[in-house]
Amino acid sequence: MTRPLWIAAALLCLAWAAPADAAGIKYGPNSCRWAFDDRCDEPEIGTGDCSRGTDTADCRPVRAGGDDSCRWAEDHSCDEPNIGTGVCADGTDATDCRPLYTRRNRNNSCASAFDDICDEPATGTGRCAIRSDTADCLGRDTPAGIRDHFFGRDQRRLARVDRMPWSAIGELIFENGACSGTMVGRRVVLTAAHCFMRDDDTLDKPRRFRAGRNGSSQVAQAGVAGFTLPPGFREGRSRGGESWYNLDWALVELDADIGDVTGIMAVHRLKPEDKADIEAGRWVRVMQGGYAWDAPDRMTEHVGCRIVSLRDDGTLLHDCDMTKGDSGSPIFIKRAGGYAVVAVVSRFYGGDEGSRSAYLAVDSRAFEKAVAKYVAGHGG
Repeated sequence: MTRPLWIAAALLCLAWAAPADAAGIKYGPNSCRWAFDDRCDEPEIGTGDCSRGTDTADCRPVRAGGDDSCRWAEDHSCDEPNIGTGVCADGTDATDCRPLYTRRNRNNSCASAFDDICDEPATGTGRCAIRSDTADCLGRDTPAGIRDHFFGRDQRRLARVDRMPWSAIGELIFENGACSGTMVGRRVVLTAAHCFMRDDDTLDKPRRFRAGRNGSSQVAQAGVAGFTLPPGFREGRSRGGESWYNLDWALVELDADIGDVTGIMAVHRLKPEDKADIEAGRWVRVMQGGYAWDAPDRMTEHVGCRIVSLRDDGTLLHDCDMTKGDSGSPIFIKRAGGYAVVAVVSRFYGGDEGSRSAYLAVDSRAFEKAVAKYVAGHGG
């Protein structure tokens, strides 16, 4: 692919001189491994994944204070990475994104995140790194327009992964990314089908499942022996629309019976008669747990969220707080004898016909029989 002309020009300039900004900071070459990805990765003004002065092209708009050079600028939607849709480069949608800049390049990777005590230096105890305890230091109320969807207030907590039900939830690692998943058999994981698709629509294969992951440790782990996607999923997804949403589930066979260690969730089939109780707010409160992008190596959970509506197509809307990385995680309930999955997290849903925003999940009506058959055929 030919690089845009402005990138080529930047490279030519760097070949003969290393310009300095007003503060006297010398710009170096674009030697950062993530250069030209539209995200500023230098410390202080970016993610910090690269050394200072090595991601010049991506950081130039940020260092200059931001502009509106993005083609989608001033459309009242923030489109910069990390805080918005990500279709614009860092610093190029300033008018729309400036109210959200305080949350740019921040996460909740602090080991004591979500405990309502700020542990960052200067503003808190100093036990955690700067920009790593966002929910505790900036507050649980999330500004309108932020890319993460917490329905006004982030109510997540860090989960105790050494016990059920959280030990049955884990991180499914692919060749090109990761999603969340749930043990529904001794060696069977339930997750979302869209996790298997790369950005170019080629198949991304799962490699390992780490149940109850907590940093560098986990309750149990195993490799992947096989997987299955629902018939018609890839064709439906390529056509677009919503007709394939109830096919956004998948089953993975592991190469070891780790369910004996982690515990196993059953599948609770939702019934047509549940619809009225759900929409009247009388149905049981649900739980969710997964591996969100902003706490990448620890599980977050939301207990006490609600199913908002049960749709006729085998999907439901819920208001559990979550974000990217939670795809494939379970919406589940506690019942006599243990815990049971009622849905698999799929995507953020902007609402239809004026309804309020929520998250969409594939519910158990779409996959209950397939799970039972797959588990029976792969070691229980």
